[in-house]
Amino acid sequence: MKTKNNIQEELIRRLTDISTNGILDAENANRSENMHRLFMYPAMMVPATQSAILGVFADIFTQDVYAIDPFMGSGTSLMSCMEYGFNVFGQDINPFAVLLSKAKTTIYDITKLKQSFSKIKESLENDKSTTIDVSFPSIDKWFSKDAQISFSKIRRAILKEKQSKYRYFFWVLMAEAIRVGSNDRTSTFKLHQRSAEELERRKINIISKFLSIAECGISDYGLFYEKIQKKLDILVSDSKVQTEIVWGNSQCKINTEQKFDLLLSSPPYGDNHTTVTYGQTSYLPLQWIPSEDINCPYDYLRSTQEIDCQSLGGRINNDSIAEKLDILLKKSKHFRSFYCAIPDEEKTKYRKTISFIADFDESLINIVKVMKDDAYYIWTIGNRFVGKREIPNAEILQDLMEFYGLALFFKAERQILNKIQPKKNNYSRTMEKEKIMIFHRN
Repeated sequence: MKTKNNIQEELIRRLTDISTNGILDAENANRSENMHRLFMYPAMMVPATQSAILGVFADIFTQDVYAIDPFMGSGTSLMSCMEYGFNVFGQDINPFAVLLSKAKTTIYDITKLKQSFSKIKESLENDKSTTIDVSFPSIDKWFSKDAQISFSKIRRAILKEKQSKYRYFFWVLMAEAIRVGSNDRTSTFKLHQRSAEELERRKINIISKFLSIAECGISDYGLFYEKIQKKLDILVSDSKVQTEIVWGNSQCKINTEQKFDLLLSSPPYGDNHTTVTYGQTSYLPLQWIPSEDINCPYDYLRSTQEIDCQSLGGRINNDSIAEKLDILLKKSKHFRSFYCAIPDEEKTKYRKTISFIADFDESLINIVKVMKDDAYYIWTIGNRFVGKREIPNAEILQDLMEFYGLALFFKAERQILNKIQPKKNNYSRTMEKEKIMIFHRN
């Protein structure tokens, strides 16, 4: 019988193997499999990297595993966990991320899914109306009249589906059609209208594009289902994998009473205003999806920046920033070294950085509360730049985890080869590497 020390030694050996062999870089990984292209969400985790790590851990668990991602985004980590038979819980502050992750982690009856699609196609063929069903500020800026009519038809067709879980699936497919069919540039995560010249020569048949995306999405789901069915011998009516996807603000609370064996997550690397604007990416699709299918307690469409403002570091509280700074200086030696090296006249530029790290720290407090004592925490994180200064996110994370009684178990570095991330700009340099850090209570 293997002792705990034997198990941990084996874990480290195998993790070292996949790290030194370049497996974590996932250079030759197929990013299109397993529905990861259902919607091109920004800064997605690399499925092959997460799967390689999970494959190591899967062998040490002797009972049902409950895994959590408190910043789940597009649900990549959750899908990877499902492939190994792990029960999953995910939450995110972005309501579109919740919808997307629900669509990707739900076990569907593939026959019913295809039948639902056939009805949608029939509805689209018969719908001759030119009525536009959605109105919001600047709709004409982001959608041509023809696109507005076409997306209205798609919306009406999806609404005819009575089962919500199938609607969720097709809302996501419509969202991908919106991403490529709107007037928004796809080369950046921030909302930015294409040039007049580009719009003039740009011709897209929205209905055909949606149908093509849908056919591809259904095919991808079929492959994913076959994959987990072979591993787990699951039935649609009796899935052995439990999934729970909820809206939630991890800074305030993890919305579950479950205790978890494993955390697999990649937190935001900085405030969304200057890194990845997840909310802006979601703004246009959310305008077309009925609020009844979006369970969210705040007005997420108040502005194009509302979701990002609600996220970590999204708002600066002038009354509490000094207190937050003092707490971080005490908890993290690496943050203290970073902050103290900044000239006094430049320190105000880093208020958003302080706010983000403080918000993340508050999330960690809540996360630790829902983890089992012998749980493993697998974080993927990068050191971002503000101006020309590198913010040591990974080192700060280690300090904070140690503050909460968790020791660094394993650390590896991977090259960022294909991860969809912000392009280089005047404010932030693009990261070339990110760290995988695994923690365990010592």
